[in-house]
Amino acid sequence: MADNQKIFLEQVKNFIDQTAARKDWLYIFSPCSIGDFFYNGGLSHAVQARKNKSATVLVVKERMKNLHVTYKNFAQILYLNNETMNAVQNYFYLSGNYEADNYIYGHFARAASGGYIWDENIHLIDRYKKNVFSIPLDTPFVPPIVEKISPEDEQELEMRYTLDKDRTIIISPYVHSSKQLAMSFWENLAVHLKQCGYIVYTNTDGFSEKPVVGTEPITTTLPQLYFVSSKIKCFVGSRNGIFDFLGMTKTKLLNIVPLTYWDCDISIIFPQSNNRTLYNAMDYVQPVMEYFKKSSVNATISLTHEKIRSSDIVYDYDTMLREILNSIE
Repeated sequence: MADNQKIFLEQVKNFIDQTAARKDWLYIFSPCSIGDFFYNGGLSHAVQARKNKSATVLVVKERMKNLHVTYKNFAQILYLNNETMNAVQNYFYLSGNYEADNYIYGHFARAASGGYIWDENIHLIDRYKKNVFSIPLDTPFVPPIVEKISPEDEQELEMRYTLDKDRTIIISPYVHSSKQLAMSFWENLAVHLKQCGYIVYTNTDGFSEKPVVGTEPITTTLPQLYFVSSKIKCFVGSRNGIFDFLGMTKTKLLNIVPLTYWDCDISIIFPQSNNRTLYNAMDYVQPVMEYFKKSSVNATISLTHEKIRSSDIVYDYDTMLREILNSIE
């Protein structure tokens, strides 16, 4: 190991030890997305019990500051800038020391050959249980405590946006963990939805994400989104952390994932959700059944008594569009 790498590991290790100062608390370093925030938070009670700690501190990137959600067992949420969190993440990957007495890396270990170390035969939250936190698969997943917005905030949202249970649809095209559908698809979808008389918004972050042409932007905190979700017809989008959050509500969801991302099917992860997942098979040259034969996952996937239906596997944009429009009605 080069001297500069040794110095880096020692410096970051010292930073982690200083951050995780209280030995009676559990510190979970969660380096990635909103979805990981929920997975770490929803399972932290069991990790805390396994380690016999009195409370949990979640350590996340500073862009999570405006989530306004928490968990009952949290003593604190700490925010690190991107550069610092990236250094912490690299420390875990380079050292292989993913867990100590009072802290744990809240994401998957990296394999030497690349990719993550996980059980491909179980869905995403169960992978966190088994491969990240070493807790039983029957561990209950605890939903977050969502900060309640004020009546004034509710009134402002209803004035700013047209929230109609029968006509308002929010599309969510942006995703960071998998390949995005072409923006032209979302533009075409927006045109068809508006022709059907729907009011269409694009969920955006208020910064780099732009609304789909022909739609208006909607930017909210999670508590505001929780309120909005009860006032609209449905969400349509690529699976992202927002959909993990909405999967814990009663909101109608149409969730699009690449074929190989079956483990992110909201219907499987949150079977109580009002969700339909469509599988995008357009990027795969080989026949779908051949893909499954070569995979560790069987052609008829059966997990927690749920199955991927052949009717949910979509091979072209026209079919995807038709399935979405039919599912909305």
